Amino acid sequence: MKKLTKEEIITELEKPNGSATLAADERVDKNALLKEAAELYIDDGLAGALIVRLVKSKALLVKLSENAGFLAAVRREIEADSPKKRRNAAKLLGAISRSEEDAKLLAARLETEDTRFVRPSLLLALGSVGGDAAEAVLSAYTPAPPADDTENKHYEDEVEALKLARASCVKREKHAFTELKSEYEIELAAPDRLTGQLAKELDENGLSAYDIKRSSLKVRTKDYTGLFSARCFSEALFVMGGVETLSPEAVYERFAAFVPAFMRETHSGGAPYRYRIEVRGENADFDITAFKKSLRDLIDAGGEFVNAPGDYEAELRVETAPRGARVYLKLFTVRDERFLYRRQSLPASMNPSTAAAVLRFAEEWLTVNARVIDPCCGSGTLLIERGLLSPCDSLTGVDIAHRAVDAARINADAAAVLYGIKQAKFIVNDILRFEAKRPYDELICNLPFGNRVGDHSSCERLYKGLIDKLPSMLKKGGVAILYTMEFTLLKNLIRENGRIELLSQGRTEAGGLTPMIFILKVK
Repeated sequence: MKKLTKEEIITELEKPNGSATLAADERVDKNALLKEAAELYIDDGLAGALIVRLVKSKALLVKLSENAGFLAAVRREIEADSPKKRRNAAKLLGAISRSEEDAKLLAARLETEDTRFVRPSLLLALGSVGGDAAEAVLSAYTPAPPADDTENKHYEDEVEALKLARASCVKREKHAFTELKSEYEIELAAPDRLTGQLAKELDENGLSAYDIKRSSLKVRTKDYTGLFSARCFSEALFVMGGVETLSPEAVYERFAAFVPAFMRETHSGGAPYRYRIEVRGENADFDITAFKKSLRDLIDAGGEFVNAPGDYEAELRVETAPRGARVYLKLFTVRDERFLYRRQSLPASMNPSTAAAVLRFAEEWLTVNARVIDPCCGSGTLLIERGLLSPCDSLTGVDIAHRAVDAARINADAAAVLYGIKQAKFIVNDILRFEAKRPYDELICNLPFGNRVGDHSSCERLYKGLIDKLPSMLKKGGVAILYTMEFTLLKNLIRENGRIELLSQGRTEAGGLTPMIFILKVK
């Protein structure tokens, strides 16, 4: 990953949309970028907009909070001459502080702030910081009416920010999930074309799947927490039904008929319950922002629910379609502990539920107590999921990147502690130079796709070298499970190699791409 100097960062920030471009650049080391940007901010008040974009990552936010001099710089910049700097400082203070003194600082700034576009950020920061002082200010605050038409948008933004800030600031009870008292229909999201693997996994746990589609299936159960013994799904959604006409009123009817009674029945404590609205899907003529505001106003009017996008317990999911929508409820009051080992990840890291499903796809060719190697292990996800699927004699990961191996070691250490699986061993090396002391039983690999990591020419060298090495890396009859977008290249290499047999293949989907799974055997 590329690391930029302070001078290079300043140069990039001077370009149009520089902060957005830098924050989105996957080639740049974000940890190093944040460190340098924070030092620029502390010394000269520079890079505030860039830091605001970077701290949307919780991991980077934690790192920023640990910088002792940064908070002092933010407090300084809240009084900067530049309105944009004041706005960025308000956003940062809301992100990293929960201090009563900082609430008072924001309140004082709000009282004197004469630039309208800064006030929404001050209000939202007050809501995030919270406390008695913030609550008192927000309760008493009234946005000044627009002086003319040019101020209408800023006024509307201020009214909206005040509403969200008040909701964030209210002292709320934490609700704990208790149990489902009856069976509910729940939809599970699975990797594309791998729902069969999830259905089989559920069947092993005594659950029958139905309405099985390419990337989802349904179950009926009253054992909600028991669902999380399955690893091949990414999320569980309570089905609330569909609406033929996509409107806030129609969705609210579904919400009102299901959610209030459900939350009262299945959670300790009483109202208000905290929620957010998530809209996904396809609908070209659809103003999502206006839709969500109208729907929120309908839900909040009853007083039993409060919209809290930064601190929610439940999500109202609206999956739009060319006609109508499907409506779901997703709970966040039950902790999903299946993938807690993922302490570190990389831009090209495999989704753990996809890794679990890919291994299930190849399960009939895997063996108990196998010696397993991953030649491009990345952050270790596929290797760890292999260890969780069945006992392994050894797990070995190889990667050419030190950063990847460092992340994999952290994740594997966590997996060993959390789940008691075999401790994996990781080696920094080019797999084409790596020499195994004795052949392995299985080789599993999420191969570079040539888009986020490397390019097509680098893939050609790696793929050819790996296929040529398989007969020496694997024992006779050993299997390789390869997951890649470069399927045409791989198919040609397999065809040219007389010592490799293609046992099976399948296609899936990941992040808009359509990789394939190959199951190979050494003859």
